[in-house]
Amino acid sequence: MRNVFVTVRSVCMGLAVIVFLGQLAMVLMRYLLGVGFLEIQDGVNYAFAALVALSVAVTFDADRHVRVDVLRQRWSALTNRRVDWLGDLLLALPVFALMAWSAFPLVRSSWAILEGSPETGGLPGLFIVKTCLLILPLLIVLLVLHRFAGLIRRIAAR
Repeated sequence: MRNVFVTVRSVCMGLAVIVFLGQLAMVLMRYLLGVGFLEIQDGVNYAFAALVALSVAVTFDADRHVRVDVLRQRWSALTNRRVDWLGDLLLALPVFALMAWSAFPLVRSSWAILEGSPETGGLPGLFIVKTCLLILPLLIVLLVLHRFAGLIRRIAAR
């Protein structure tokens, strides 16, 4: 499981570089040369969309997601872990399972027509970017299940 998130983290770093360099190239070409390329703009938009979707899973894996720390500071480490487990079970698992269930028809129809850019002359391959709408919740659900499997193993080992 760790290898999956190392790979996703590496993909996110690559996407961040693509977004930065692509945006820089667009700005320089537009303001210095007076030209613009729709393909570069679409590429930056696609890379940014994939980066945002995949970085949610990386952030969740690294336990750097947003939370309210007002009570967390007063609680013991065991209480904090229990709250995290309950949050995973009662919030993350159902929300991301619902996200996968509701995104599936959109992604399926996008793949069926091999959807491309809505812009005339834009890049093909928007269907690949929309697939991130399924990859994100699947990664989160797998991570939550992996965490609970580890919890069950620790409880059984006692």
